[in-house]
Amino acid sequence: MNSRRVLNVLGLVVVVSLASSARAQTLDLTLTDANQTVAQGTTVVAFDATVFNPSSTATIYLNDASGTTASSFLSVDASPFFANAPLSLAPGQSSGPFELFAVDVATNASPGSYRGNDFEIQGGADGGTFTAFNDLVNSAFSLTVTSSTVAAPEIDPASTVSALVLLMGSLAVVCGRRDRRRTERT
Repeated sequence: MNSRRVLNVLGLVVVVSLASSARAQTLDLTLTDANQTVAQGTTVVAFDATVFNPSSTATIYLNDASGTTASSFLSVDASPFFANAPLSLAPGQSSGPFELFAVDVATNASPGSYRGNDFEIQGGADGGTFTAFNDLVNSAFSLTVTSSTVAAPEIDPASTVSALVLLMGSLAVVCGRRDRRRTERT
């Protein structure tokens, strides 16, 4: 009987945890390019998006936004959201594309892929009081920083051979003079 009770409790825990992660998002958010690649030394990367309210009945107010990154080399700047996003979206209305947020990249960011980043819009159907701060939509994004090193120049094999011959000839002359001095001393 105890093992059956334990299984029921475990089953209930699984159902509750899955229910929160399977929640539908209130808005649809489409980043124009969610996986951007930039050269090392780039300091600001803009992310554009289109936002859509799929509701057929509720006007949704976009009250706040924030972003998180998985790296100390990156920080999310949400000020483009406040400058460009609409205050609300009527049922079935979309807005965009517009700059939704920017990512500030440290000048010492190492080349590589930076994944596990997220941008979130909060708000809700609060009738314009701007008091709702429900999680309306989350969007993952990544940034790849490529090396900005200059490629080594190509070396012409013919000039390499001629430089090697010149070096060998110079060494032969120097060695020949040394031998000559030794024979003159004795």
